[in-house]
Parts: sequence; C-alpha cells; structure tokens
Amino acid sequence: MNGSVQQKSLSREFLTNLTIEKILEMLLLVIAGALAIVLHARLRTPLNIPGHHGIEFMAIILGARLSTNIKWASSISAMGIGIFILFPVLGFKDPMMGLNYMLPCFALDLAYNYLPMVKYRSLLLSVAAGLGYMMIPLSRVIITLSTGYPYSSFLKHGFFTPFATFLIFGFLGGALGTGIYHVGKKLLNKV
Repeated sequence: MNGSVQQKSLSREFLTNLTIEKILEMLLLVIAGALAIVLHARLRTPLNIPGHHGIEFMAIILGARLSTNIKWASSISAMGIGIFILFPVLGFKDPMMGLNYMLPCFALDLAYNYLPMVKYRSLLLSVAAGLGYMMIPLSRVIITLSTGYPYSSFLKHGFFTPFATFLIFGFLGGALGTGIYHVGKKLLNKV
C-alpha cells in the first residue's frame, strides 16, 4: 500500500470543500447586494437630501468586498442588486434603477483591484466608494440628456447638489464599511 489512492481522495475532497466555500461566499455577496437595495427601498427617511442612502448602501457593499478574496466580489453583489430590483414590491419606478445602482459596485471593484497596498488604503477605498456612488447621478445625467427621463433630484436641487451629496454620503458609507470591517476583524482575532 503506497497511500496514493488515499491522497487522491483527500485532494478531491479538499477541492470539493473549497468549491462549496467559494459558492457560499458568492451567495453571501449576492445577499449583501440584495440587502443593500432592500434597505434602500424600505428605509424611508424624509431628509430630502439626494444620495443619503449612500451611507448604508456603500457600507454594506464595501464591507462585503473587504471580507472576501474573490477578485470581482462587488460585481457579484451587483447581481444581487440586479435580481432584487426586479421585485415590484420594492416600489421602484425608475426603469434604469438596476443599472444605476450596479455601477458603484463595478467602480468599487476596479478601485479595489488596482489600488496599491499602501498604509492609507482604507482612506483611498472610502474615497473610491464616494466616487463610485457618484456614478449614480452621472448615469442619471446621461439618461436625462439622452432620453429626457426626468429625475426629481435634478428638478429639485439642480445638477451640482446631487453630485456633491452622493460623493459625501458614498464616502461616509465607505468609511463606515471599512471601519466595521477592521473592528470586526480585530474582534475575531481576539477570539
């Protein structure tokens, strides 16, 4: 008995478990995206400030992104957004809402994958979250100019205010997401 059969079966079992772990990780990323869009739909805070949902939205997306090693994790979360935006019970009337809210995920993945590993990477990721969340009013401007579809935030506040507030709230959400991730990581390392 040379042990090669046992080694092959152990390798096969390890690869199967690894694949199941990755599938579960991807499922959790999809759930994170779904949670972000459901909270956006259900949290009705009458602040009358465009982009104020960026705090919880980007905190969830960036926190989920930081918690995994999957290269395009935020894009997987975008699938959860795209799937759950189709449910009419959420009450979204904008036909381009799915695309608008998937764009920050794609931008965050690009920033995460290409930002260097430097001392202040968390700050850079928070800025990237703000810039990514600012993709929503940018896409809305493009849609408005090309199709004439009116967005109430531009009608009420003009064009500058939504860009500024989406950037600020996206940045705050990114800072919250990185903060929660780092605190949770430290707490888990103590256990």
